[in-house]
Amino acid sequence: MDSPLVSPAKARQAAIQAKDWAYVNSWLSRQYAPNPVPKFERNDDTLRTLLALAAANDAADEEATLIQHAREQTIRGFKARENTENKQKVEILDEVEHCLDEDGTRNLEDLAETVVLLSSLETSTKEIGQSIIELTREEFNIKEQMTRVEMLHDYLKRELATLREQLEDFRSNPAFETPANLPTLTSEWTRSTKLLTPKVGEYQDRVAASERTKNKGATLEDVMADEEEVSRMIESVKGLESRVNMFHDLPRDLAGARAKYRELEAELNKLTRKRDSMFEGLVER
Repeated sequence: MDSPLVSPAKARQAAIQAKDWAYVNSWLSRQYAPNPVPKFERNDDTLRTLLALAAANDAADEEATLIQHAREQTIRGFKARENTENKQKVEILDEVEHCLDEDGTRNLEDLAETVVLLSSLETSTKEIGQSIIELTREEFNIKEQMTRVEMLHDYLKRELATLREQLEDFRSNPAFETPANLPTLTSEWTRSTKLLTPKVGEYQDRVAASERTKNKGATLEDVMADEEEVSRMIESVKGLESRVNMFHDLPRDLAGARAKYRELEAELNKLTRKRDSMFEGLVER
């Protein structure tokens, strides 16, 4: 195999390849700066790929630079033209203001103040009138909202005063105090329920036995009497269980217990009135 020093063609190829690698290395160093370029396999395929990528990247950078330069030139042109136009406008406005009489100056100041207060960039009569109409509408809506808020505020104040009065009444009224013997009553009702529950089962068994033996000598009067007695015992047990459950559901805190006690007291009064009404109805019959 011939050495590059012997073959001029291979020497030129090696020089071109070395130049290409120098270009690629320079491009990679710019891309990874300030970090070092990672190690990679250097072969002809890698060189061709990196050359194409570097050329495309440089072309895109050059195009972006040209676009940025053109944009900057355009902006400078716009600013220069705007400054010229603003200067001309200022000169015209100064000339117009200089030629105005006292009434014209006052009218111009009123117009400028109106435009500023309305936050409008238009000075035409139509636009200013529309802004005044919209401002009036907004003012009317705000006044209505304020009226509603004031009404709601007054209502809430009255409700708060009423609630405070009720709270004070709950705290000072002896009727809402928890009875001192409440634990004793609860224990007594619990014991009564435990004693009556077996008796209910006993009477139910007796009724069942009476049903089975009613054709063997038991009279109808006996069965009816037993049934009435069992019904009374069942109702008594249910009443005691209900009362015990109501006391078991009382909250642990004093305020909650008082509230629950008032609720139960109201229900008791209701049932008492209902009982009295039924009794009066029976008496009238």
